[in-house]
Amino acid sequence: MNKKYDLSLLKKLSNNDESFIIDMLNTFRRTAGPIIERMEKHVSEKRYESLGREAHKFIPGVSFLGIKHLEADLLKIEENAKTGSDIDKMDELVMQVKAKVKELIDAFEQDFKLNQ
Repeated sequence: MNKKYDLSLLKKLSNNDESFIIDMLNTFRRTAGPIIERMEKHVSEKRYESLGREAHKFIPGVSFLGIKHLEADLLKIEENAKTGSDIDKMDELVMQVKAKVKELIDAFEQDFKLNQ
């Protein structure tokens, strides 16, 4: 198993139903790409309020899968978008989120038999 995520909450909520867990991982894999694309578009257009909202929408799914390091990045993007602080670091943060999401999807595909 991989330490990039912690599925204990998901296992507990699903009564350790592996097909449910795999469905959730597939949902994350399917929805993460479009979210990241919208985040990249918002940051390139300097639409920080929209970027913050997009990060906010992504947080629950990330929390559900126990991805603390990614959740922290998303919270930082959301907070910075609200306060206007560290705006110059937003592009870097979004790139960091994108890289972590790719690593996670690769880990999920390696650790579970996900539908291709």
